[in-house]
Amino acid sequence: MTPIKRLARFLTDEVHGEFHITLEAEGAETFQVIATEQQIAGLIEKLDDLLGDDADEDEVTEHKEMGDE
Repeated sequence: MTPIKRLARFLTDEVHGEFHITLEAEGAETFQVIATEQQIAGLIEKLDDLLGDDADEDEVTEHKEMGDE
């Protein structure tokens, strides 16, 4: 198994109806995949699950600070 590397950046593109994702690790090593629309939707959902609780909490705090009930 290869060691885990820190993500430096990612790129996305749509080419001829296919979704291309390029991940670049620190040190400029890249990894490319092609994904379907359903896979992209699933990825977005999983990332939203990871970040969603924190985002919802921040949104509630922001509204309270602005005087909204």
